[in-house]
Amino acid sequence: MIDFEWLQNELVQVLRWQLANPGREDDPEAPEVPFAGRRVWSIFLDLNSERSVGFGPGPITSAAIEAWARLRREPVRPWELTIIRALDAAFLDKARDTVERQGKSADQRYTAETLTPEMFRAMFR
Repeated sequence: MIDFEWLQNELVQVLRWQLANPGREDDPEAPEVPFAGRRVWSIFLDLNSERSVGFGPGPITSAAIEAWARLRREPVRPWELTIIRALDAAFLDKARDTVERQGKSADQRYTAETLTPEMFRAMFR
């Protein structure tokens, strides 16, 4: 039987390595996606490629996951959903860290909720 917690941790480690080393997926030092995780990894990559982006990446929504499953006629199992959520959280953490390294705190990031009409107009001057 598969230890789903172990599999989740392994996949998150692969994702973190790939995000820290873009373009080096074929590097001999790159961690490999475990065989048992290839399907859920593939689902995550599909969903990640269609992620909404505004002033930063948005989370993968339940609606996006449901649409993926419906369109492909492949159910997403509960344990796969848990792993997808963990991968999504790791991806968003990396995106947040990147924004913060660029000199903006998490509170200074622009979101749809914090964007005022004045800020919007200033962006297009």
